Amino acid sequence: MSPSLPTRGSILMLSVVVVATLVPRPAFSAVTKSQVDAACADSDTQYRVYLEARERFEQAALEYEQVSVEIDDLEHAQEFATRVAANRRQEIADVERRIREQAIERYMQGGAANSELVFLAGSVDDLIAGQEFLAAANEDTVGSLDDLLALRADLQRFQDELAAREARLREVQQMRAEISAELEEVTNAEREAFGKLSADCKRLRRQYERELAAARAREAARRGSAAGGVPAGATPGFLCPFPGSSFIDTWGAPRSGGRTHKGTDMFGPRGAKLIAVASGTVVTRVGGLGGNAIWLISDYGVAYYYAHLSSFNVKSGQRVSAGQVIGFNGDTGNARDSAPQLHFQLHPGGRGSAAVNPYPTLKRACG
Repeated sequence: MSPSLPTRGSILMLSVVVVATLVPRPAFSAVTKSQVDAACADSDTQYRVYLEARERFEQAALEYEQVSVEIDDLEHAQEFATRVAANRRQEIADVERRIREQAIERYMQGGAANSELVFLAGSVDDLIAGQEFLAAANEDTVGSLDDLLALRADLQRFQDELAAREARLREVQQMRAEISAELEEVTNAEREAFGKLSADCKRLRRQYERELAAARAREAARRGSAAGGVPAGATPGFLCPFPGSSFIDTWGAPRSGGRTHKGTDMFGPRGAKLIAVASGTVVTRVGGLGGNAIWLISDYGVAYYYAHLSSFNVKSGQRVSAGQVIGFNGDTGNARDSAPQLHFQLHPGGRGSAAVNPYPTLKRACG
C-alpha cells in the first residue's frame, strides 16, 4: 500500500519542526524583547498587527518551502516514469515485431497452418489470438509471448503511477497557488504595518532581529557549519539586494534528489527592483532551475547569485556599481507560477566555490 500523501495541515506541522530545527534560539541578545516591546508601546496596536503579519508570513513561507519540495519531487518522478514508459513502449514494439517475424518464419518452413492469419493479422494481438498460431508456437515464440505480457504489465504500472502523480501534482500546485497568494498578502501587510511603527520601535526591532541572526550565526560557526555564513568583514559595503522584502532562514532545508537549500528566498512584489550588493561584473543566465539568473562577481572576490528574475536590467559581462538596479523580481525557473521571489546565494570563494548561508549577511543589511 502506498504511504498517505501529506495535506496542507501536515505540511504546516512539519514546518514547525523545520523552523525549530533550522532556527535555534540564541543564548543571549544585547537588545531584549522586553526593551523592544517597551519601545513599541507608543504604537502598540500597529505593533501587534505587525507581529501577527510576521508570524503569518513565517508560517506561510515554511508551508511554501515544503510544498515546493513536493512539487519538485513529483516532477522529477514524473520525468523518470515518462522515460521508463517510453522505453517500455519501444521494447513492446520490438517484441511484437519479433513475434510476427517468428510467425512468418514458421509459415515459410511449413509450420503454420493458416497463411492468411500470418500475413493479414491487423495486430500482434489478432495474430496470437488464433488457435493455429498457438498450436504451432515453439519455445522461442512462447518466450517472446511471456516477454510481451511482462512488458505490457510493467507499462501499465508506470502509466498508473503517472496518472496518480499527475493528480497529486495538480492538487499540490493548487496548494502552492493558495499559499503564494497568502504570502503576497501577508508580505504586503507586514511591510505596511512596519512602516507605521514609531522610529524607536523600528530601530530596536531591527536591531533585535539582527542580533538574533548574529547569535545563530556565531553558534553555527562554532560548530564549523556553513549555516553560520561569513563575518561582516568578508563582504565590505554589502547592500540589501531586495529592499523591503520578507525572508526567513531556511538554509539546509531538504530538496529533491538529496539536495539541500543553499540560499535565502526573499519574497516581495513582482517586478520590484533588485540591486547590486557590491561593485563588480555580472554574468546573466537563462534557463534551468534558476530561470533568469545573475552571477555578480564582486571586486573583492565574493560571488553572489540572483535567481528567478522576471527580467534583466544589465547585460552579461557588464560592470556594475553597488546599489545599481540589475534586475526585477519574478518567478522564472522552478519558481514558476508561485510567489515572486529572489533566491539569493553567497559564495565566499567566488563563482564555483561552495555556498554559505547568506541569511546573517542579509539580516545585517536588510534589517
